[in-house]
Amino acid sequence: MGQISGPTALTEYVLHLSKDKANKPLLILLVQGILAGIYIAIGAIASLIIGANTTDPGLGVFLGSFVFPVGIIAVLIMPAELYTSDCMVMTAIYARRTKIYRIFKILALIFLTNMVGGILMALLTNWSGIFSAEVMKYTIEKATTKAYMPARQLLVSSILCNIIVCTGVCLAYRCQKELSKIVVLWLSITVFAISGTEHVVANVYYLFTAYFSGAEIALSNIIYSLLLSGLGNFIGGGVIVSGLNYLMAHKDIEKNNRLH
Repeated sequence: MGQISGPTALTEYVLHLSKDKANKPLLILLVQGILAGIYIAIGAIASLIIGANTTDPGLGVFLGSFVFPVGIIAVLIMPAELYTSDCMVMTAIYARRTKIYRIFKILALIFLTNMVGGILMALLTNWSGIFSAEVMKYTIEKATTKAYMPARQLLVSSILCNIIVCTGVCLAYRCQKELSKIVVLWLSITVFAISGTEHVVANVYYLFTAYFSGAEIALSNIIYSLLLSGLGNFIGGGVIVSGLNYLMAHKDIEKNNRLH
């Protein structure tokens, strides 16, 4: 692909990625989904340790947020399949390039495999004992807030989260060189992490790490939190970011379709 500039070129690029995802062998999609859950957890581990061990809470949030992006950078560079950014494959529906059930099938599969990766990392975190009592207490407090967050707040926070995340991913798509992609993503995802909004894949790791440690969090509340944050992330990335970009680009996209 050449340099990606403007909503039309960006939308064409997302359509190209959507076709690529749809044609991937099932095993590759499964493995890349699990890897994405693992990568996001890696960034979360460092973020939690720094946040719990920094005396100044504000500085702890900043430094923790600054290391968190390594996970999403790994997803883009390696590459892997992450539910939140993959919500933008909804562009293929807007452009009438595929059926909606196929897109939902792909997103559901990626969502579940991301969960497998996050849950695996939560188990390894507990079994390895890498978290001190202070870090685990910090993690449990964070997870408890997420598990019992009021529905409207959780939904809106999740929508906002994926507007930020998918905007950062779109900016990375705009870059040709890997170093540029890394810098743009690092800045964008740091903004997301500082905002404290709800990213469903990161939340899998937080919630299950706390749950496996014996925290008083009901499994039903974990399911509630993940389903609602997953829906909000879908709206933010799959409806708002990809939808608005397609709205600006659709005339050119339809013109290109007629020419080909």
